[in-house]
Amino acid sequence: MDSGAATPEISPAHEADSIPPDDDLPKRHPLAKFLSGAAITIGFVLLKLKALVFVVYDFFRGYAVNPFEGFGLTQFAVAGGSMALSIWAMTTQAPLPIVVGFVSIILIHEIGHAVAIRAKGLHAGIMVFIPFIGGAVTLKDQPRSAYDDAQIGLAGPIAGTFASLVFLQVYKWTDQPLYLAIAAAGFGVNLINLLPIGMLDGGRISAAVTKWMWVFGGGVLIYKAVRQPNPLMLVIIVLVAFQVYLSIVREKDDKAFYDVTPAQRVFIAIAYFALVIFLGHQTYVNLNRLAALAK
Repeated sequence: MDSGAATPEISPAHEADSIPPDDDLPKRHPLAKFLSGAAITIGFVLLKLKALVFVVYDFFRGYAVNPFEGFGLTQFAVAGGSMALSIWAMTTQAPLPIVVGFVSIILIHEIGHAVAIRAKGLHAGIMVFIPFIGGAVTLKDQPRSAYDDAQIGLAGPIAGTFASLVFLQVYKWTDQPLYLAIAAAGFGVNLINLLPIGMLDGGRISAAVTKWMWVFGGGVLIYKAVRQPNPLMLVIIVLVAFQVYLSIVREKDDKAFYDVTPAQRVFIAIAYFALVIFLGHQTYVNLNRLAALAK
């Protein structure tokens, strides 16, 4: 019902005038824009990082094992005795501090294998040190697949590489050539261990990539035997040939062992070649450093 009171009309022009122009609106400081954008970006990255941390934690949690589980007095006696024998034999050719450092890298290398063995639900047999060559860990239980075997093979050189990097860092802190010599020897022995040859770690790793790599490794070994013939090299060639024969027999009897998915093959190949390149570079650089210091 109309009361008869006059209602003032607001013209469009007057309505527009009541809204402040854009120039009069409060502006955000550029720094505030940057900080808010950075906060959103950091939050997004942290969410992704959190997921990555959980993945990495879940992966490494499986390696939180006792590598010496199942070891008894005999196993520790063999490991300790062969380690002492190696140190004694090598001190005839090199100073004791270098030998002790080198053998400690070999020990960490072999412990890396033992950790991976236990992480796969298997048991290590004995750990033995071989003068002038390195060491080895035997398995009570055989790996279930070439992929598992390759991971066990990679664990040793990875652990040995980290040990060598520690000695290299100590050299950088102290400028003592002793630690540089130990680091260079560690890089070198871990690199040699990656040759794709039979009983070496590289032979086990390359089986999960392609067994054609064994042809290259065998060629290197034969070339070395021809250029520098010695009885030990001939023994190694015989052992490598026997190892290849056993692999051929196993493939016929247990085809599932060499069933490796393309993703697993790529993962092992990337890890293997990245390690070879890194160790090759470190060996070359640090041997040159040693040569420069000797002048």
